[in-house]
Amino acid sequence: MRKKKAAEEDINPRKVLHMFLPIVGAIFIAVSSILYILYKSWSNKLYFEKWKDYEDCGV
Repeated sequence: MRKKKAAEEDINPRKVLHMFLPIVGAIFIAVSSILYILYKSWSNKLYFEKWKDYEDCGV
């Protein structure tokens, strides 16, 4: 009975926060990186579409 009570005391909100914060941070960084890559590729596509008619001019 004593071991069960000690295990319950070990789990507190502060420990849970310290355990999950790095995981949440890593997921946030990964999602942000993917969104940035998608945005830049979309932006570059629009930019090259806009200026592709002027490639033959030499400008």
